[in-house]
Amino acid sequence: DDYNPHIHALFVVDKGYFNNSRQYITRDRWLELWKSCTKDDRITQVHVQKVREDNNDRAYEVAKYSAKDEDYLISQDVFEVFYKALKGKRLMVFSGLFKEASQKYEDGGLDHLKEESTIEYVYALMYQWGNGKYAQIEKRLLDDEEKQMINNENIDEMDVE
Repeated sequence: DDYNPHIHALFVVDKGYFNNSRQYITRDRWLELWKSCTKDDRITQVHVQKVREDNNDRAYEVAKYSAKDEDYLISQDVFEVFYKALKGKRLMVFSGLFKEASQKYEDGGLDHLKEESTIEYVYALMYQWGNGKYAQIEKRLLDDEEKQMINNENIDEMDVE
C-alpha cells in the first residue's frame, strides 16, 4: 500500500569528471542534496551510476518509461492514483546537449544513423481489446501502394494509427 516515486536523470559530464575531486559529486552528497531539495529527511537512497560508451542499456532504462505497466495495472484504484498524479505532467525534459539532439532528431538531422528495416510487411491486421484479451477483427493483404509506403522505412519511424 505504498508508492515509490522517483526520478531517473541522465547528465552529460566532461570526460575528466570522475577523476576530478573538485567536480565529482559523491553518492552521499547526492543523497544530502536530494533530501534538502525535497525537504524530506526520510529518504535513505540514491543510486548514481556511470553510463559507459560501450553499453547504453542504462541510458535506455532512464528514458523508456515513467512507470511500468505492472505498477499501475494492479487495480482500478491504483490506476486512478497514477492517472491523477501524472495527468498533465511533463514526464520527460531535455536540456543542453540532449535538447539539441532531440531537436536534430525531430528535424530529421539524425536519420542517416537509423537502420533501414529489413522486414517486408504483407498483411494489414486489426485487433480489438475486449474481455481481457486481443481479438483479430480484420486481416487483409496490403496493396502495392501500401507495401511501397510501409516497407523499407527506418526502424522506429513508422506511425501506427
